[in-house]
Amino acid sequence: MRPPHLIASSLLLACLCSCSGGELVGVHVKLQKDGTGVVTVRTLMEPASTGAAESRAQGVTWESRAGLASAQGRFDQINDLKLGNGGIRFLAELGDDRPNLRVFLQRGPDAEWVKALVPDQAARQQMAKVYDPTGRTREIGDVLRIEVSVPGEVFASGVRPSGRGVEAAHEGKRAYLLVPVRTALEAGEELEWSFSW
Repeated sequence: MRPPHLIASSLLLACLCSCSGGELVGVHVKLQKDGTGVVTVRTLMEPASTGAAESRAQGVTWESRAGLASAQGRFDQINDLKLGNGGIRFLAELGDDRPNLRVFLQRGPDAEWVKALVPDQAARQQMAKVYDPTGRTREIGDVLRIEVSVPGEVFASGVRPSGRGVEAAHEGKRAYLLVPVRTALEAGEELEWSFSW
């Protein structure tokens, strides 16, 4: 039997390895039974100003930056929540019988919600070199994760139309949608993601 500290170290390593550079950015919604909730957005960006580590260093000329910025706020009604100038919209039916939520995501080269979360591919590839100096990660922020936590157990989650790399899933009291940036920026019908709990 392995010593407990080795088991704990192995579990921690597994958790860290499972956090890929691909799903760093996205939207998380924590929805309450009455339709209120909290929304958190995580965006990939190049910081405009130096950070504390940079400004307190000597003997180095800094060349590149990569940053993950998060913002969080409350909403009074999920059906009124719109992100990216309406590029992401929510439509909930919150009755006691079978609550469900539909999320509509605009697709195409003008999808502002995508551009609000990540820079273009060249910038994401350059930032990957800062994020992972070993060079194993070629691009970061290439998959957007939209996740919603709800008051009950999610039992169904699906998206239409299907798209390359688009995945709808659920686990416990949360549902999530993974959308590759490339797919989101391709011209096409908007995605409709729906789930029930």
